[in-house]
Amino acid sequence: MTTPDDDIHSHALVDEDDSDSRLLADTLKALTQQIARAVHCSECCIYEYLPKRRAVRAQAIWSHELTERDRAWVGRLKDLAAIPSLAWVVTLRTVLTAYAEDEDVTDVAGPETMAYWGELAAIWAPIVADDQVIGILELTEKLAPRRFDEADRLQVRQMADLAALALRNARDSRAVAARNRQLTALIGSARAMASTLDLDEVLDVVCLQAARALGAQSSYIYQYDREDDTIVWLAHYQRDPSHTFEEPMGTVYVLADLPQHHTVIRSRRPVQVSLDDPDIDPLDREALLDWQELSSLMVPLIVGQDVVGILEVSESEHLRRFTKEETALCTALGEQAAAAIRNAQMYGQLQEQKKTIERQATTDGLTGLYNHRHFFERLRAEAVRARRYGFALSVIMLDLDDFKLVNDLHGHPAGDRVLSTVGDILRAQVREDVDVPARYGGEEFAVILPHTGPLDAGLAETANGARATAERIRRAVAEVELPLPATVGGLPAHITASVGVATLPAQAIDADDLVNQADRALYRAKQRGKDRVEVYVSG
Repeated sequence: MTTPDDDIHSHALVDEDDSDSRLLADTLKALTQQIARAVHCSECCIYEYLPKRRAVRAQAIWSHELTERDRAWVGRLKDLAAIPSLAWVVTLRTVLTAYAEDEDVTDVAGPETMAYWGELAAIWAPIVADDQVIGILELTEKLAPRRFDEADRLQVRQMADLAALALRNARDSRAVAARNRQLTALIGSARAMASTLDLDEVLDVVCLQAARALGAQSSYIYQYDREDDTIVWLAHYQRDPSHTFEEPMGTVYVLADLPQHHTVIRSRRPVQVSLDDPDIDPLDREALLDWQELSSLMVPLIVGQDVVGILEVSESEHLRRFTKEETALCTALGEQAAAAIRNAQMYGQLQEQKKTIERQATTDGLTGLYNHRHFFERLRAEAVRARRYGFALSVIMLDLDDFKLVNDLHGHPAGDRVLSTVGDILRAQVREDVDVPARYGGEEFAVILPHTGPLDAGLAETANGARATAERIRRAVAEVELPLPATVGGLPAHITASVGVATLPAQAIDADDLVNQADRALYRAKQRGKDRVEVYVSG
């Protein structure tokens, strides 16, 4: 963040959107103006030196004619190796000068650089505090040729001492702000964990807080699958909302293809890489380039003895070395993300167990159909609904003919296979998510047909009427090839079923009455020769 553009002569970096940061920015702007006028130069710039990154960043500038290019320069992190003049000042800790008219300026500033910025003369001095170079004071002349004498050099050194006080205050203020950001990050992610069980929501907060606390452009969280040795992309934060990815969230990556991720998982330690690392793995370099990143810090997400994932924070604007404090913060945030992932895993397992228990409580273990208890619960509910809204409700009762012979001649395991086959037939012949097929008990089955009356089978072979459905089921049972051994004692390779149908309200007044009437129709089918469908008729 920088100061408003309505200041036509000065511009400064504002680290945080608060009154203290804005006051420091205004102080630096005023200082650059005073120094420029004291030394009689047309432009003054104060840089902060960041030794851990071996880089400089323009904090404030004053110019008699400030350009958009000057404004853009403020706040940008620049590798010191790319600016020889500033590198020499930091290394030699002395005042340097350069003049566009000299032929030997190449080692300091370079004629192309001075021409690019419209500079005729330049002088630089180190800004030193506590015997450490913390910045650089730069003064340039753009209006007319000039030579700096010893008095100028002495004055610039004195001005650099004044700048040291301002820079040190700015650095101290930024350190406090950084600690506040870190504390905010930890509190924010902890609150997210306490307020929701939604894994996506918690991980999004952790990504946001990690990137903001480290002042990075992006962050990512991956979940590790130990069995497949893969990671899946679960969450991310991107400072630039317009940034897009070729791969969608949820993408699964093979760990062996990602050396940095692989090392984090295997070593259980934080790992950082940068494009300028001399020994960077080619696959890591390719990954950074693919994701348009310059530096990356990854920490393992660990719960107990298990690595459950990775938290990554990435820098795309400049090369960067993450500090021990930044790594420790990411590790702390990673612990919260790890706990969230483990909680979500446990919650998912509990939900799955709950579903299994519920399924077991309502499902017949052999056929996979609903059991007797669930059948009656659903039937009573459907009967109430049918009476309330005037809908028809039918029930089919089905009993396998001579099933006892299957058990007697082939054994109970063979009989179980036959029952399972009939269960498959019922599922295939009824309406999914509408009708309710169930194993009523033993070799007897039942089907609830909501919104269905006793349509005669002859009216439409494929109709959903109760009798038509019963006929389809009966025919399918008779035609199926049973999973039985060779015929024994003349028993046919097929089996038949007798089926009874009843409908509410035409033939019954409630759920129990409906089952009783369908059961009477079933026994009538048995009495009339089996392998047939009978619809209940009163009397």
